[in-house]
Amino acid sequence: MFFTFISYPNVYSNILYITSAFSLPIHIFGGCCILCKTPTAMKSVKWALFNLHFWSASLDLSISLLAQPFMCTPAFAGFSLGIWGLIGVPTVVWSLGIIAVFKMVPISIISMFENRYTVLFVTNNGAWRYLRYPFLILNYTLVLAYCIPVYLDVPEDQENAKRVMFEMYPQACELVVSKSVIFVMTLGDDYWSNLRENALTVLVLVEIVVFVVVIRVKMNRATKDIQTSISRDTFHKHRMFIRALNLKIAIPIAIIFIPAVFGAYLASQDSVQQGVDNLLNTVTSLHGLSATILMIYLQKPYREVFLAVVLRRKKPVELKTVRIFSATRITKSFV
Repeated sequence: MFFTFISYPNVYSNILYITSAFSLPIHIFGGCCILCKTPTAMKSVKWALFNLHFWSASLDLSISLLAQPFMCTPAFAGFSLGIWGLIGVPTVVWSLGIIAVFKMVPISIISMFENRYTVLFVTNNGAWRYLRYPFLILNYTLVLAYCIPVYLDVPEDQENAKRVMFEMYPQACELVVSKSVIFVMTLGDDYWSNLRENALTVLVLVEIVVFVVVIRVKMNRATKDIQTSISRDTFHKHRMFIRALNLKIAIPIAIIFIPAVFGAYLASQDSVQQGVDNLLNTVTSLHGLSATILMIYLQKPYREVFLAVVLRRKKPVELKTVRIFSATRITKSFV
C-alpha cells in the first residue's frame, strides 16, 4: 500500500529530495523574474510580490530540502532527515523556524492584498497610509510572538518526555530504528495551544476576507466612474492582475486543503497515520512551487521572460507606466 511505502524514512526523504530538485530552480527563476524583470509599470507591487514569493519558497525548501521533518504521528515530536539534521541543527530551532515560516505565508498574502488596496484606493493624505505600517508590523510581530509559548512548552527532560510519549502512542515512529534521534516538542494537545492556533488562524482569515471583499466592492464601484478608454483599459488590467493574484493564492491553498481533509479521514486508521502525515508534508512542500508556476504563467511579463529563456523567443519589450485620470485614484497600469 502506498501509505505504508511512504512511511519509511528513507523513501520519504528521497521523495522530498526529488521534489526539491524540481522546485529549487523554479523558485530561483521566479525570484529573479520579480527582482530583475518586473516592468516599471508594476513597480508598486514588486516588493510585496517578492515578499510573498520568498516566504512561499522558504516553506517549500524548508520542508523538502533543509528539514525534511519526520513526525512521530500523532505526537508533536520527530527529527530531521534533511540538511539541517545532517549538520546537527537543533530540532527545536528548525521546528520553530518552520512554524514561523508557515505562519509568515498567510501574513505575506495579507500584505499583498493590503498593497493592492493602498495603491488603488488610498489617497496621498488618506489615514490608511499612516495606519498601514503599524498594522503590518503588528501582523509580523504576532507570528514571532506565537513561537514564544511553543518554545516554552518544550519539555526539558527529553528522555522522560519520550518515555511518556511512547506510553501514550506506542505506534509512534515504529519504523524508526534509533529512537534516540527523536525530539519531543510537546506531549499532547493543550487548551491554550489550541486557543492560540485557532485565534491566529481566525485573525488571518478575517483580514484576508476583509481585504478581498473591500477591493472587490471598490473595483465594482470604480467601473461606473471611468470616463476614458485609457482608463477602461488600465482598469481592466488591474482587474486581471487581481484575478491572477486570487488564483495564485487559491489554487496552492486548495493543493494543501483537499489532501488535508482526505488525510484527516485516513488518519483515523492507525496503520496508515504515519504515511498520511508524510504525504501531507510532501504536498505542503509543493505549495510554493505551484504558486510560482502560476505566477509565471498568469503574469505576462514573467511568462514572456520564461518563453524567451526556454523557447528562445524574442526578448519582450518592457512597457512604461501609463498615467490615467480616475475618480478612484487608479494610477498605474499592469501588464
